[in-house]
Amino acid sequence: MAQHFKQLSKIAALTLMAVVSLAGEASAIEPQDIKAGLLADIAFEYAELGKSERLNEVLDQALRSTKAMDFQCYQGNALARIAGSYLLVGQDDQGKALLADAIETAVRQEATGCSSSATSPTESLANRAREYAEDGHLDLAIELSSGLGTPLPLTELAGYWVKAGQSERATEPLNQAITLAQSIDNQYHRSQTLTYMAHRLKTEGHTELVPLVLEQALESSTASDLAPSSEAASLQVSSMLQIAREFAATGAEPQALAVLDQAVPKIQTLSSQPFPLDRIQHQVDAAILYGELAQEAKAKTLLAETWTEAKTLVSDPALYHGNAVSRVAEGYAKLGDFEQALQIAETIESGVEREVAFQQIALAQAKAGNSEAAVELAQRSGSRRNTALVEITRYYLMEKQPEQAWDFVQTYQVKGILSEVAIGYVEAGQPEQALQIVQSGSLEGFMPDIALAYVKAGQADQALQIAETQQMDWLLPAIARGFAQQGQLETALQVAQSINDGIYKAQALVAIAQGYTAKDSAEQGRLQSIFANLTDFTIGLFGDSKREKVTAVLEQAIEVTESL
Repeated sequence: MAQHFKQLSKIAALTLMAVVSLAGEASAIEPQDIKAGLLADIAFEYAELGKSERLNEVLDQALRSTKAMDFQCYQGNALARIAGSYLLVGQDDQGKALLADAIETAVRQEATGCSSSATSPTESLANRAREYAEDGHLDLAIELSSGLGTPLPLTELAGYWVKAGQSERATEPLNQAITLAQSIDNQYHRSQTLTYMAHRLKTEGHTELVPLVLEQALESSTASDLAPSSEAASLQVSSMLQIAREFAATGAEPQALAVLDQAVPKIQTLSSQPFPLDRIQHQVDAAILYGELAQEAKAKTLLAETWTEAKTLVSDPALYHGNAVSRVAEGYAKLGDFEQALQIAETIESGVEREVAFQQIALAQAKAGNSEAAVELAQRSGSRRNTALVEITRYYLMEKQPEQAWDFVQTYQVKGILSEVAIGYVEAGQPEQALQIVQSGSLEGFMPDIALAYVKAGQADQALQIAETQQMDWLLPAIARGFAQQGQLETALQVAQSINDGIYKAQALVAIAQGYTAKDSAEQGRLQSIFANLTDFTIGLFGDSKREKVTAVLEQAIEVTESL
């Protein structure tokens, strides 16, 4: 289900403003606390327009309101927003002092467990840093991320600098992130953190930054020799294989092969006790990776040795033998030797493990483009037939092929996968197709995602129809922002004025200001370090007319906020 979780997490990224996620909980939060968050956002939007007396007044008001918050779990987030406002207009002393206060507050509140299972106070600040970066305010993002002292946000910022065309500035946050990761005491966790940092950079397309991080991960993973019988030794091998896989995924085949050649001898010295399957699992993974690196001879030799070893395991209630043989069959299938894979799978005595093997071979056939053979094998999977078909469907979705996935589902009557296909269409920017699936399958809970997908696709009017039909007032701020981003300010304001709930109305007005200036403010953020104190520059970006319109919207937002 890891892929499904990943798909669902992407849906969260479609929420075009952070405040929408809080709106559903608005009734559980004191009005004073909601007011503080709104004023902090309004102050930041004023700061986007440059220095002014009105900005100073709003900042003072926002700070007083934030200091008076009853529920202080996320007080640090509002403080960080105000700190960002000061930094945005070049008032560094006030900004840095407030930023330090924000981080200290978040850390202190997190220690109380105030957020329970929700986003923690420090995670909330990391999200704020990410928001700054996405809006082009990279200097603000670095100030906040550096203060948090966690490696992943800094890693992401390095990627943002590359994306902004300033690769030379990526070095500092990336080195900071590596240093922080290297301070982790546990060797395995240290290596895993560095490897995940590299994975995130690769996922975002910043492959030029990946080798440096992976080299550090490898150095961490192999820092000490471990007893072959220890669990730590197996974890070390697992970490090395993951590093090799990441090298291969970025096109660094020589480095991947070098790590793999280093890992295999360690695998072969692992003890079969107390983890009898570890060595076989690792050898199969290594053989598959050799195959992907065009090292066919090494792959086949290693897999043949593994098959010989797997046959020596006795059948027992723990299903060690069946599991091991199933993995070997999967290995041959992934190397493209489907005949050998099937022969091995047929030898498995356990019906469950044999069906699992057929399922994995079917998936490998689908990945090789042999859809008919894949379906035939799925039919042989017995009780796991539908599970096998689901995995094939997920493969198509992972490959960004929602149309093929949907056609496959309809052709073979695949059950329990409609929601993921709908998500696939949402991610592909095709909300209309997602809506058809949701309606035909009577799926519940997907309308918000589809509405937000319409907003992202520039079809805010379609999103508005859904929100009105489904009575989802909490979505209206995001929809208003969508209209504003399309330059339809009057329509956006009409949406805001139609909202009866004061909190949602204030959120909508703030969202309109954010959306109307989105492109301009991002450009301003990218050039912040050069023009931080030049008010005339800000006016030049927005234009007097646009500036006046945004100011008027913000004044309405203040008026509504003060009435809460």
